[in-house]
Amino acid sequence: MARFGRTVTQAMGDAAPDPDLLDNTSLIVLCSLDLDGPRRPGVLQEVTGLSSGGVSKLLDRMEEAKLVKRTYGAIAGDNRGVLVSLTPRGRRQLGAVAGALARRLPEAKLVVKEVAAAAQG
Repeated sequence: MARFGRTVTQAMGDAAPDPDLLDNTSLIVLCSLDLDGPRRPGVLQEVTGLSSGGVSKLLDRMEEAKLVKRTYGAIAGDNRGVLVSLTPRGRRQLGAVAGALARRLPEAKLVVKEVAAAAQG
């Protein structure tokens, strides 16, 4: 499984302009926003397992890179409520990662087959 993880990490590296920005956790955030639409930071905290401070720091970096956007006061009845949404650049970056993963799919399949064969003895 570690080899499979490395394959995924290498694909993200192939697609990432800044490898320190696009890691597993930021990819989870991008995927969540793409699949479910704008989310409150607390939901992203649950999805990622980060602390509230960890999510804030991650969103700061992602917002600086223009991958996500925070909108303040966007929740009816909650003037302090924040919604995080995927930007067009974030969507393009997610597409680049998906493309890089697709190009590495044969390699990933081979790793999974090897792991399955080893598990069967």
